[in-house]
Amino acid sequence: MVKRIYVEKKEPFAVTARELQEEMKNYLGIEGISRVRVLIRYDVENLSDEVFQKACRTVFSEPPVDWLFETTFEMQVGDRVFSVESLPGQFDQRADSAEQCVKFIKEDEEPVIKTAVTYCISGTVSDDEFEKIKGYCINPVDSRETSDEQVPETLITVFDEPADVAVFDGFTQMGEDRLKELYDSLGLAMTFRDFLHIKKYFTDEEKRDRKSVV
Repeated sequence: MVKRIYVEKKEPFAVTARELQEEMKNYLGIEGISRVRVLIRYDVENLSDEVFQKACRTVFSEPPVDWLFETTFEMQVGDRVFSVESLPGQFDQRADSAEQCVKFIKEDEEPVIKTAVTYCISGTVSDDEFEKIKGYCINPVDSRETSDEQVPETLITVFDEPADVAVFDGFTQMGEDRLKELYDSLGLAMTFRDFLHIKKYFTDEEKRDRKSVV
């Protein structure tokens, strides 16, 4: 079961949120924003209830300076919200650090943690301005927008077993027409001239008559 929490700095310590509000006003020219909230979202799986509760007070948040909300958080009517997560394959430093810290509480726990940053915008913001805010907060090189509507059933990614590697006997003996037919059937990210060069390499250098293609 995946547990979701949000962690937000209390008002005196919400420096990042205040700075972001100023940037949206000064750099983006959006005057109607009355408040910006920045919350760190943690999705946690494979963690016992006892350790999870301890982690909420010691790993995920610092009670003197943070508010912690389980599952969801309160918003004002009209607030606009979006969340940003790392792209698949990008290293999530915050999640990795949290996993390591949880193991200090109980070393035999093997938690799976994913994080995102949730932005809550209060005030009068048009649709175009909201899209401009998203564009400012989301770096498409390493992150993307993610949904807050539903907690996922699992955080564990299951990869399909790769297909067997195709092996072509008689590769170096193929004539150019047969080689072109094979090239067209594979959809390779190379030119036919490159494919001819590979044949030459296998003939002259490898001196073997097999070619493997993933």
